[in-house]
Parts: sequence; C-alpha cells; structure tokens
Amino acid sequence: MSRALSFPLSGLAVAALLALMLPASAQEPLSRGPEAGRGEAVVADLSEKLIAITSNFTGAELLLFGNVDAPDMVTPALQRDVVAVVRGPYEPLTVRRKQRVAGIWVNSDAEEVPAAPGFYHVASTRPLSEIADADVYADAQIGLEAIELKGDGTAALPEAYREAILRAKTREGLYAQAPGSITFVGPSLFRAEIALPANVPVGSYIATVYLLRDGQITNQRSINLIINKSGIERFMYNFAQKTPFFYGVASVLVALLAGWIAGTVFRER
Repeated sequence: MSRALSFPLSGLAVAALLALMLPASAQEPLSRGPEAGRGEAVVADLSEKLIAITSNFTGAELLLFGNVDAPDMVTPALQRDVVAVVRGPYEPLTVRRKQRVAGIWVNSDAEEVPAAPGFYHVASTRPLSEIADADVYADAQIGLEAIELKGDGTAALPEAYREAILRAKTREGLYAQAPGSITFVGPSLFRAEIALPANVPVGSYIATVYLLRDGQITNQRSINLIINKSGIERFMYNFAQKTPFFYGVASVLVALLAGWIAGTVFRER
C-alpha cells in the first residue's frame, strides 16, 4: 500500500483514492476544532488493523498514512501539522516506592492507578512545543506530559509516582514520543512508521490523528487497532486469564510430570 501511495499523484487524486479505499468510520470526522470553518479535513488509516502475536513475535512496524484535504495548498511544513497518538489498552497499575531499611531496599508506600495506557506513542511532524501550547494538548491528552494518571480515580497522582510510571514505561519501549516521524510526501499526503515492541500488551487500541493549524486542532480521525495472541499462545493466555485456578493446578501438574520424567531418565542411566 505504501509503495503505491508514494507515486507523485496530485493532492486531489490522492484524496479521492483514499476516500474510496478507507472504511466509512475512517472517513467521517469525529470532531472539529475552532478552525474547522476553513474546510480542512484529515483522512487516515493503518497498514494493519489486526496484529497477531505468536511465539516468534519480536515486534512490528505499523504504517500510518493519510491525506490532508484543504481548499488551499499552503506549504504543510510551515502552516499545517499532523500529530498521531496510538494508545491502549487501559489497565490498572500499582506503583510502589522503595526505601532503604537496615541496608535493604524494601517496598513502602504504594499508589493504585485505576486505568493507565499500556502503550502510548506520539508521532508528529515537529516537536509538540513548536506546534501548539500545552493547554491545547491537555484536553486531548496529547503527549507524555498530558497523559491523565489519577491515584484513587479522582485525585491527581503525586508527581514522583507519575514520573516513575513514565520513566519505567519509556525504558520498556511502551511509551515514546517521536517528533519529526510524520513526513509529508508531496503537499498533502503524509506517512509515519510506528514501532511496536515485542512486549506490547494485547488488547484494543485507538490511533487518533490530529490536524493542527496556527496552534489549534482543526480536525481529527480515530482508527481502531486490535493486538491479540494467536495459536497456542492465545489458548494459554485465555486459559490463564479466564480460569487462573485451573491454570495454576495444570502448571503444577506439568512441572511434577516433567520432574518425574527427568528423574526416571537419569536414574536408568
């Protein structure tokens, strides 16, 4: 798909092509910003919407591509920007503070986060600080600093715990910001490659593409993405998640059986 779209087609031809290829959900605008009167719109899609994780899964490259439909063909790099956020799945998280007691590091205080994105990736045409002010990103939760993390569901998470979450997730490759990773191919067609690490969590994701101009969000699109295990990995994952007691019993029995077989083999030798 990406190769076909890289040919030097005109902006109008590319917009028409994408409008025919993309599903209706990707073509309908979800919301418009205060500058929507200019008639600008963004059309976007993903190269894959279902990614299967198998035993040899070492990560994947997800291609995001789209087209900016605007009545005026100004230079995109100077007056129009695109920001894409891939987030999900949301899951509860426990953050613990370690302190040194008698020369040993032990867990002390803990904070419970009811819902935090397991994966969060921001791609943009330029650094976020050069595109818009922080308050523009706060409402849409664009950028690592704008991710909403609350302790008991209402109170803001203490800054030390928040920084610990961001630092740990970034170190694991699950949180990332990639300024400049969205590039325009011609005056209106854009693309970006998003890296999915091998430890990416399974579940439902949403990729939201924002069109910004003069520091304001003028249009946006959202695309659903599913990452799931496949084959024997999927069976074992579902078995462990849905029936944890029987999964534990089965694990103990398998371990005992393996130990008995190993003992029998080496005893005969």
